[in-house]
Amino acid sequence: MSEEQFKNDPGFNDWQKGQARGRVMAGVLVILAGAIYMYKLLGYFIPEWLFTWPMILIGAGFIAACKHGLKHPQWIILILIGSVFLAAHIFPEVTWVHYKIPIILFAVGLILIFKPKNRHHEYSRFDRHKHRHNHFSKNAVESTTDEYIFANNVFAGTDKVVFSKDFKGGEIKNTFGGCKINLMQAEIVTEARLTIKQQFGGVKLVIPINWVIKSDVDCVFAGIEDRRPLMNINDASQTKTLILSGHIFMSGIEIVSY
Repeated sequence: MSEEQFKNDPGFNDWQKGQARGRVMAGVLVILAGAIYMYKLLGYFIPEWLFTWPMILIGAGFIAACKHGLKHPQWIILILIGSVFLAAHIFPEVTWVHYKIPIILFAVGLILIFKPKNRHHEYSRFDRHKHRHNHFSKNAVESTTDEYIFANNVFAGTDKVVFSKDFKGGEIKNTFGGCKINLMQAEIVTEARLTIKQQFGGVKLVIPINWVIKSDVDCVFAGIEDRRPLMNINDASQTKTLILSGHIFMSGIEIVSY
């Protein structure tokens, strides 16, 4: 990137100025702290509270204020928290300092409610949220004729339609993810086994009404729900069995039929 591009980018120039202001303020505070400590070593009276940890928060607040030009509320929060805890060091006998935690929470809440809105910043956040939502919600439906299916979802989702004429099972792994398997067009010769391992996720199985479901799944704060209409258990057509195995935690498996 050329020097001209740096000079003609107003966003970069503003950011660079903010960084410079922050460095200058940090340098001034460090020099000031050194001068005060020198006076203390020379025997001058210097209050002990000047060298307590709340002063670090207050200093960080001033640096943030200079760095961002008072545009962000972080500097107010840092100075407020530092000041409340500093008051406890300076006036330990004052009763109100014992309520410092509720005071800080009230102040932070008011800042969150009344802080000025930056429309450009808000739109950028909305745009990122929209793209992230579209990425996870618009999963392409995948068709397969494989005898075994496999899915591994981490903060994502899978949607499969199986057309296998000799479906034998497979394995599904979900971690903060979801999976939909449509087996309405699939056929089982005698028996199939589907292993499901998931934490904080969900599986939806769409299967024919005449398939028999046998569950060997370990459930911890989880559940399996078969929403298909009831059929006669002695029905001769119920010769195809789908065995569910594995373990699920804080999750659910839903079984339906169209």
